[in-house]
Amino acid sequence: MPKTKTKRIPTPQTLSRLEGTEYRGKQAKTGNSLGFRFDRALFKSHPEFNGDVRAKIIAPGRMLVCAKTTVSGQDRNDAVVGAFLAFLAKEMQRSPHSIKPLNEDVLKRAAVLLDGVSVASDEDLGDEALL
Repeated sequence: MPKTKTKRIPTPQTLSRLEGTEYRGKQAKTGNSLGFRFDRALFKSHPEFNGDVRAKIIAPGRMLVCAKTTVSGQDRNDAVVGAFLAFLAKEMQRSPHSIKPLNEDVLKRAAVLLDGVSVASDEDLGDEALL
């Protein structure tokens, strides 16, 4: 009987090792509000978080905290895309041997799939569009 291949799903511990330094924190009362208190090392190594921040819930039990920027409009960066690109850059540095050039056959298959599809880069996709 042939062996069945199983796909390993990364654990939160594995993901935290891949994502870089982990900073611990916990909920804390601040006046009449609640907040999060993190290790001082976070703010020493990442001074961009010393000012205003924004938080987005990106999955159950997952929150993305971003340093508030004053850039708006088309120049504004999407925080989730930025986090993904930072993760991708770290992975490329960690495992440069896994980077492979784009295969010409894949480009040809994509061209066939997209033949006749019209695209408007300024089209409003609405609030439900996902990246």
